[in-house]
Amino acid sequence: MSLVKGRLLDDFDTEMAPPVAVINESMARTYWPNDDPLGKRLKLTTRATEWATIVGIVADARTESLATSSVPHLYASLYQREGKHLAIFLRGRLETAAVGRAVRDHVQALNSALPVFGVRTLDETLSASLAVRRLSMELIALFAATALLLAALGIYGVISYMVGERTHEIGVRLALGARPSDVMGIVMQQGIRLTLVGAALGLAGSLIASRAMASLLVGVTPTDPLTFLAAAIVLAIVAMAGCYFPARRAIRVDPIVALKAS
Repeated sequence: MSLVKGRLLDDFDTEMAPPVAVINESMARTYWPNDDPLGKRLKLTTRATEWATIVGIVADARTESLATSSVPHLYASLYQREGKHLAIFLRGRLETAAVGRAVRDHVQALNSALPVFGVRTLDETLSASLAVRRLSMELIALFAATALLLAALGIYGVISYMVGERTHEIGVRLALGARPSDVMGIVMQQGIRLTLVGAALGLAGSLIASRAMASLLVGVTPTDPLTFLAAAIVLAIVAMAGCYFPARRAIRVDPIVALKAS
């Protein structure tokens, strides 16, 4: 912890010494916004009979979750608390499977009555802290993929239908000497115009929706340009495919057959 003001807990803060506590910057801002917290007194628990004195302020840190560090925290001396729950942190090149057993053997060599439990690696701890957000993002990703698929099918179906309705017009143009490339260009231009209008409306709606989901995003901004660009490109490709393939089928039809079919 980075000390901001006052002092940290030390070896002299024992059961025989007056209770003390250290708070973080968020707690200082929340409960003493216009005052100096150092020297203030509080009770560490609802059942405490003695008042603890605040002796230091430390910088905010992500100790409970990676989501935010701006959460009020209070730190007390292990030796001044009734229930002594100690966490041991190990760093180095360790064999993960053997760490728990080795630590348990060392601790219980000092006192066989001490229980040792809850052995986890840092990766497991980080993964657990992000479990709720991960589930939320997986559900959102599933819904987004479903929405993208439905949008793609809808775009393809609508534009294919529009091109199919113009089969008679395409037959007339071909009968009057229009080149297939010219007809293809007309159909693609119409599809591009519709795609641009739809993309503009979709991007505007996405910007509004993304701000409402900002609290669920980690490591990306609500207006991340790459995300919007990727979605727009995918839907544009689908729209162009919806124009190209039906138009290609239409210009391959014999003009006489197309005119008779109409």
